[in-house]
Amino acid sequence: MRNAGFTLVEILVVLAIIGMTGSVLALGLQRRLPGLRLEAAVSALEEELRSRQADAVILRQETTFSLGDMQGGKGVAHGGRLRRIAAVDLQIVGADPSFPNTIRFLPGGWSQGGRLFLREAGQEKVILVDWPLGTVHTESRP
Repeated sequence: MRNAGFTLVEILVVLAIIGMTGSVLALGLQRRLPGLRLEAAVSALEEELRSRQADAVILRQETTFSLGDMQGGKGVAHGGRLRRIAAVDLQIVGADPSFPNTIRFLPGGWSQGGRLFLREAGQEKVILVDWPLGTVHTESRP
């Protein structure tokens, strides 16, 4: 009688099939990675802006978001979100001429508005902060 088990050839064939499948999946993921990173940054930035607006309402004091926040990392709670945003190119165009590269939320959560441009690998997304309510949303493009 034959012993139960697999031969070396059978094991090598299975390993070759698994290796080829893994390389095909890795190539597909590598092509999608820039788009995934941009989407993660957009979500993190929207969440961060809404958090700053909520802080302005709760604390009854002005809060801001600028490129300086990306370098300084305001607090532990914001650290993970700021790292995801820092993975892409970010430009801030604030509506307040006194603070051109800053989004400001006034004590009631109001804002003078602004636009944030996120770019990576030829793709671009725009986040709007509306005046006067400070509503944060992604601009839809055709």
